[in-house]
Amino acid sequence: GAAFVAAASYRGPGNNDTRSNKALPILLWWSGSLFPHFPGDTERIDCPRGSCLSDYPLTLQWLPGAAYLRGPAVPLPEKEAWRRRGYAPVLYLQSHCDVPSDRDRYVRELMKHIQVDSYGKCLHNRELPSERLRDTSTATTEDSEFMTFIARYKFHLALENAICDDYMTEKLWRPMHLGAVPVYRGSPAVRDWMPNNLSIILIDDFDSPQELAKYLDFLDKNGEEYMKYLEYKNLGGIKNQFLLESLARREWGVNDMSLPNYLNGFECFICDRENTRVKEEQEHKKSHGKTPAPRPRIAQFKHMGCPMPTPGFGTVEDLSGGDSWKEMWLQDYWQSLDQGEALTAMIHRNESHQGRFWDYMHEIFLKRTRQH
Repeated sequence: GAAFVAAASYRGPGNNDTRSNKALPILLWWSGSLFPHFPGDTERIDCPRGSCLSDYPLTLQWLPGAAYLRGPAVPLPEKEAWRRRGYAPVLYLQSHCDVPSDRDRYVRELMKHIQVDSYGKCLHNRELPSERLRDTSTATTEDSEFMTFIARYKFHLALENAICDDYMTEKLWRPMHLGAVPVYRGSPAVRDWMPNNLSIILIDDFDSPQELAKYLDFLDKNGEEYMKYLEYKNLGGIKNQFLLESLARREWGVNDMSLPNYLNGFECFICDRENTRVKEEQEHKKSHGKTPAPRPRIAQFKHMGCPMPTPGFGTVEDLSGGDSWKEMWLQDYWQSLDQGEALTAMIHRNESHQGRFWDYMHEIFLKRTRQH
């Protein structure tokens, strides 16, 4: 987590607050350990099944609703005909390479054991059928022609940019909408949010890319077993009540003009909570301590923390000294930790001069040097 300060000074439609700017609250996002990379006290805010990581969970920010999951799949005979035309059972579509999750390293190894059609810039081995579809702006939208094309694949490799509990993106939900089976690596909590117990294939359930390839090949050759992964599209097929209740309960929408988007909703939530807190503080002051002061609300590791990046395949020890992922993401992780410690020290010492940030960074560097 990081500290972020903003004054609630908006004036316009929907805001009739008559207070002066000086009377408005200052909002401070704060975590007990800025950029928290180590667990420590990691209690989650109470929430069903422990899958809600904050007061305002945004885990489903890329899922429009249950109807999106129920969209019709391409019939299996059509997918089989697609295979006979020489297309792979597995689709990979990424143009954002060299990300913290190091997904390309894993996919490269998987490609040694099963055919994968890769249309993006990452591990590119096949061209999309038209110039229009090759346009990056088309590939990042839900363009009907593009969606029809990729829906014919049985499996979509869905590896997130980073591995964090509440980070699930269109890479997961879009294949499910289309009726392809996501082969997923990302949020460790993903099972809690799936429509039923057999919706996706988790990469980390397999000991190696070779073992995963064997299973995908088995499903590719056994249509009845493959179709079990799409049963959630049938009437009453979404069995996960937690998912359905979470979708029904949220106060924001995705591509829904009748609801605020999640960012606007979050901003309103913060303002409402902060104004409630201001009133509670005023009541506490007026009562001369008889009314309890509002308790502090401090983010914990699980609200914002992501684990240290690890190689997509193999171990750090297997990587060469000049490996670009190792040099970029591991160094970035530890540098961010040092920056967090520096900011924490500045706040604890009531530092008022932001220009001294690098002095604090140097102090941390010297401390680490003495320790080693």
